[in-house]
Amino acid sequence: MKKHAISPNSVFIALIGLATICGAASAQTSYAGQIVSPSERIFQRAQWVFNNAEQVRYRHNQVPAAKQVKSYSNGRCEADTDCSGFASYLLSEFPRQYEAIRNLQPERNYPQAKVFMQFFKDLKSATPTGGWLKVSRVAELRRGDFIAWKKPEPADGVKRKSNSGHVAIVIDRQGPVEEIEINGSIIRYQSINVIDSSSVKHFQPEQLPPLSATPHRDGVGKGVVRIILDDANRPIGYWEGTYWYEGNKEIRKPTFTESIAFARLVADGN
Repeated sequence: MKKHAISPNSVFIALIGLATICGAASAQTSYAGQIVSPSERIFQRAQWVFNNAEQVRYRHNQVPAAKQVKSYSNGRCEADTDCSGFASYLLSEFPRQYEAIRNLQPERNYPQAKVFMQFFKDLKSATPTGGWLKVSRVAELRRGDFIAWKKPEPADGVKRKSNSGHVAIVIDRQGPVEEIEINGSIIRYQSINVIDSSSVKHFQPEQLPPLSATPHRDGVGKGVVRIILDDANRPIGYWEGTYWYEGNKEIRKPTFTESIAFARLVADGN
């Protein structure tokens, strides 16, 4: 069957009424008589890509946000995108909220992960800014929220071509605070189940898109990331997973940084 490209929003909107039956919360927007929050709409759009992608690939695809995922008339899609490209695609249905971030890096087709992080970090937790609220603690995260971090600069000061960081969407509420000993030090962390586009094998359980033939994490998928905490449960680092396929190396320890932040979409009226 020949594939014909159609608007990704038309497919998504047709499915959102069914998706909300599964339990939308904090309702703000109506589709076909069902009320859905912006965060739930983000999650359901990400879920639609995961369920219907026949091809996924981690790629820095330099096209505008709405073109990061291609949808076809047979109800399937393909996603050749990196983490911030995928996040930008999900946000392209929310022009005001997306432009608030994109305006910080207008020279690019879509903002980098480090720009998402900085925007989230500068938000307020009580007063919405550009359709966003800051989420201050891991314990407050809920489905459809965003996590972003900036990769620290190399200790030797030598700049290298690399990803600027990572951005992901929360699937489930966080797990309990856990501890692990690494080289004699106790590391405290909480596990967050996320959906994102990554070349890193996340902690288990990890799931690959059911219709794709990818043998390992190479683009859109689901898995667990660990947020590193201090004694007051403030985020001080991240541990994305166990293996970096793009760089062909194991990830044996977390990365410590204060450049990590969380955020939630709110209704346009806020």
